Amino acid sequence: MRNIVITGVSTGIGLGCARAFIKNGDRVFGSVRREKDAQKLEKELGANFQALIFDVTDESAIKLAANKVKSILHEDPLHGLINNAGIAKYGPLMHLPIEDLRYQMEVNLIGQIAVTQAFLPMLGASLQSKNDAGRILMMSSVSGKFGYPFLGPYVASKFALEGISDTLRRELQLFGIKVILLEPGRINSKIWYKIDKDVIDAIRKTDYSNSIDHFSTFLVSEGRKGIDINVFGNRVLKIFNKKNPKTRYVIIPNRFKNWTLPKFLPDKLLDKIIGKRLGLIKIL
Repeated sequence: MRNIVITGVSTGIGLGCARAFIKNGDRVFGSVRREKDAQKLEKELGANFQALIFDVTDESAIKLAANKVKSILHEDPLHGLINNAGIAKYGPLMHLPIEDLRYQMEVNLIGQIAVTQAFLPMLGASLQSKNDAGRILMMSSVSGKFGYPFLGPYVASKFALEGISDTLRRELQLFGIKVILLEPGRINSKIWYKIDKDVIDAIRKTDYSNSIDHFSTFLVSEGRKGIDINVFGNRVLKIFNKKNPKTRYVIIPNRFKNWTLPKFLPDKLLDKIIGKRLGLIKIL
């Protein structure tokens, strides 16, 4: 039985991954922020699931959770860490509260490294380690390669996560620990039913009023067409199981249309296409 830590398992991608690994016979230590979620998941997922209660912005809580895992494992290894926990702040950068940008980076970037540091010793990050090296999966996004309007904070965090994961992968070669970037596109999860109405209403009071309505409608409709979280979890399991995995995997529906083609279009042409779609280009 393998031991896997997955952050952010209360809903969405994290929950899909937890289900897939447990069904595979692995033991999952999954992080949530609320005791209520911990109890619910332990009931649903069974004996091979152990809840860890911490927020990725709380370094002390992360360390306590790591110590808990270490005490349960004793001398057994930690086989994998899936850094999934994350949030998405949105809105035009012209009007974005700076504290929202800071918090976005704190959760999606700094929190990932804080968690990684806490669990690396159990993954075999020591030349004296007697266990086989574990591996780390970093949950990035296609937004780590492509900047879409009104998703600036999220895009910035994922671009940064891409770079820091490349650095981490190269540094951890010393111990044989593999770092794999996952770059999902649209995933059909509850996030699409939780668009912040207050944020949208505030933006409607600006010159971006028409565009933000186009954006929110597009985001919700396209998101609900995305990959099912359980299908995605099974895909992550297959990637984790690969003997010699690639450094990054793009997981996106309609890959040619949504990923390959936009990469070949000139920036200015792509800007116009997006601008027209969102009503960002002023028509004289």
